[in-house]
Amino acid sequence: MENLEAFMIKEKEEIVDYIASSKFKDKEGNPVPWKIKSITADENQRIRKDCYINIPINGKRGRYTKDFNTQKYLVLLATECVVYPDLQNAKLQDFYKVKGVEQLLGKLLKPGEYDDLMEKIQEVNGYSLEEKVEEAKN
Repeated sequence: MENLEAFMIKEKEEIVDYIASSKFKDKEGNPVPWKIKSITADENQRIRKDCYINIPINGKRGRYTKDFNTQKYLVLLATECVVYPDLQNAKLQDFYKVKGVEQLLGKLLKPGEYDDLMEKIQEVNGYSLEEKVEEAKN
């Protein structure tokens, strides 16, 4: 029988610093890093489950097809993974005159910065962009 102790580990929460934008600086003028953590596959599955929507099939009464809302998934993933700044903080949202994480991210980041943040969040969670590129080529 093989030794299963290698799989019996308590996962330590790892937090990664990431400069999402150079416009947020501390008192010394250094960029302030965002803090990103990974989630478990179970947590990811719960998030993904919330992102499916039913779309009625034309001409088939009472029949639906499922569609995945990628934008909602990325926002929910960011909500879970971004530890700092606290994207759900009411004071921060009030400062930018927005309600909700999606609107706040839209105010905090430029479009490219937003895309880069989402890529980093996926990388922290074990997704590899290189793998996706290779998969798309095949």
